[in-house]
Amino acid sequence: MPMLSNIRVIPQSGCPLRRRISLCMLALLPCLPGRADNAGDRAPADPIVATINQEPVSAAEYRIIMGRKTPLVYSYFKSEKDIDDHLGYWSETSGPNGPLAKLREMVRDELVRIKVVQGLAKEKGLIPDISFATLQNDYTRENARRRAALEAGEVIYGPQQYLRLETYYYTRFGDLRYRLLCALAKDVEAGISEESIKSYYNESLMASHAPLDADLKIRIRDLLAKKQAEKQVEALQASAQVEMKAELLRGIIPRVDPAP
Repeated sequence: MPMLSNIRVIPQSGCPLRRRISLCMLALLPCLPGRADNAGDRAPADPIVATINQEPVSAAEYRIIMGRKTPLVYSYFKSEKDIDDHLGYWSETSGPNGPLAKLREMVRDELVRIKVVQGLAKEKGLIPDISFATLQNDYTRENARRRAALEAGEVIYGPQQYLRLETYYYTRFGDLRYRLLCALAKDVEAGISEESIKSYYNESLMASHAPLDADLKIRIRDLLAKKQAEKQVEALQASAQVEMKAELLRGIIPRVDPAP
């Protein structure tokens, strides 16, 4: 709300032109610099809470992963330590071995897995933009496209609507990871030797079920190439540069319980 203490009100009996100018100045107040609620004085709506290989992770994206991992933490602490949910379950005071620390560890590992794949896919030209804001826009557009297709009587594959952003996020990630592994495998498949193919054939159950013909060699070469691609991605994930912004992450937890 603009401050009005320095605004002079023109009496109704004054000049109509002066009244119109005064009203215009009032309309322009939200645009004037130096106001207390200027956009530059406000924290961003979706701040960056981490970077992985210099790729940003926003608070909204972090919450998507946190929501995915929260049930796993409940399950882990129930099965391993017989701890049920309770007031203070997600408190910082649970310590480095408590539920919140475990959840943050799981979220960190999952974000590394995802961001390394996304970054490689971007380098390979498989996707132009891996920002979470772009994915949110794509989610809205995809649901609109599916709705329009259904209204037009067209066939669509998958759900009629993605009801949850998390579902769309992981669907997109699964597809991107598959395309990345195929692209990386294509880069290395020429280097798969005949000896490697024969060795894999003899050590697997294939030798007792089918002859090593040309078609089977192609299948084994593709399989070995994808295994190499997976190892390449795993090595990059293990060496990823990770920065988690602890101050911002303190405000992102599954639940805030009242003080005892």
